[in-house]
Amino acid sequence: MEHQPPKPSPEAEAAVARLRTYPFLKPLSETVLRKLAPNLVERTYAANDVILRAGEYSDAAFYIKSGVVEVRFAAVRPPEGAAGKTPVAAGGNRPAQLAADGTIVVADMPVNLSPHERVLIEPGELIGELSALARYAVSSDVIAKSDVVCLVIRTPALRMLFKQKEMADFKKQVDERYRSRSLGAHLRQVELFTGLSDATIDRLRRTAVMQSYEPGAMIVEQGAAADALLLVRGGNVKVMIRTGSSDLAVTYLRKGEYAGEAALLMAEPWPFSLQALEYVELVKIGRDEFERIVAEHPGVKEGLWKSAIAKLKERGAATRNPLLSQHLQMAIDTGLIHGESVLLIDLSTCTRCDDCVRACSETHDGTPRFIREGTRYQHWSIPVACYQCSDPVCLIGCPTGAITRAMGTLEVTIDPQTCIGCANCVKRCPWHNIVEVPFSSPALKKDIDLATKCDLCVGRSAGPACVQMCPHGSAIRISFKDLVSVSETLSR
Repeated sequence: MEHQPPKPSPEAEAAVARLRTYPFLKPLSETVLRKLAPNLVERTYAANDVILRAGEYSDAAFYIKSGVVEVRFAAVRPPEGAAGKTPVAAGGNRPAQLAADGTIVVADMPVNLSPHERVLIEPGELIGELSALARYAVSSDVIAKSDVVCLVIRTPALRMLFKQKEMADFKKQVDERYRSRSLGAHLRQVELFTGLSDATIDRLRRTAVMQSYEPGAMIVEQGAAADALLLVRGGNVKVMIRTGSSDLAVTYLRKGEYAGEAALLMAEPWPFSLQALEYVELVKIGRDEFERIVAEHPGVKEGLWKSAIAKLKERGAATRNPLLSQHLQMAIDTGLIHGESVLLIDLSTCTRCDDCVRACSETHDGTPRFIREGTRYQHWSIPVACYQCSDPVCLIGCPTGAITRAMGTLEVTIDPQTCIGCANCVKRCPWHNIVEVPFSSPALKKDIDLATKCDLCVGRSAGPACVQMCPHGSAIRISFKDLVSVSETLSR
């Protein structure tokens, strides 16, 4: 007797029926809708409720089913010394907003806003998809102007939707919105392109191709014909070279970095392989457009040659010294490549005096924010301490906004006055660097398990106490953005 699949429950059938009320989901089969249902949640907001906050990270896009929302783009103060810098904003030729560290705040809403401007958005619009897909901070506050019903499309569902052939038009609309409102700003973020004319940027916005890759996917194989410059708009990409039967990690690419210039300039095959370390979003600039840019902008050509030579030197260094590749592979395997400020302890000089822990404890009202014993790599210890990640997933979904990072800063902080002990951030941290401690909450008037983590001793003029108070100089902090410094440090 042929096995019959179990009949869907009434609840599951009701969920599918509810999803069919959304016009853009109607082409999908019931089978696909049932798979999507757990990550498609209808949510109601009362007037004046905050749907998204500027500076937050989000793991969902929001489709407005009913009601009206207000988008407020707050001005961001340019950093000192930024006078004369006029990067182009996402939606046109206005100057883009700069965070305190010079980061461009790109538009991720279906409108173009000037500082302090407010715009109303009505049903049928999708908001926040760029933050959900490419891990960019939300650019604007989004407030319910009336009672609002949204379909919350979590990132797994968003990615699954893009794979459905019936949703080709939906994906095209999302890509075109990114092309028209955000790609220009992303191109301006790349130092190489800061001197391009508005006409050139507009041409790139029209001709560039958007591509997506799943974790582990090979983007380019070493030796393949080079046909494009690839710009990373989301995720991290591993750069490898083939040596015999194995691959050596050379470096990795973050958001805003690019690859392919060496092969295009020299008319040679790809000298590297590229692999997606996680979900990766790329912008592909074709050979013809690349050659036109090089011909029109001598300064860009010079910058490309410098970049190409530097990358070829990295390739040579990895071949001559496999230990450098070992350091990088360790950083990739452990997640340290995400770290903007990673605490390391040199075990060859550390006497286990615990002065670092006591200094941390004294700075934070008797509760240390890290655990000295952690992962070991050669003669280094990697304590259980927050890495201050480039893309902090711990910030996603905090119900009270207790865990935050001010735009343009490194420190991810938790406010004990608004933390409710839900452990959302604790569970989200992939590296288990947020821990819970008993706390008597004055706001809640009860005992909770307070989430705590390293905050780089924010506000302390002498910087992190763990480093300053180490009597032997064993405790250091490094950014894994600077791979040269990382290799020099780990090799000493």
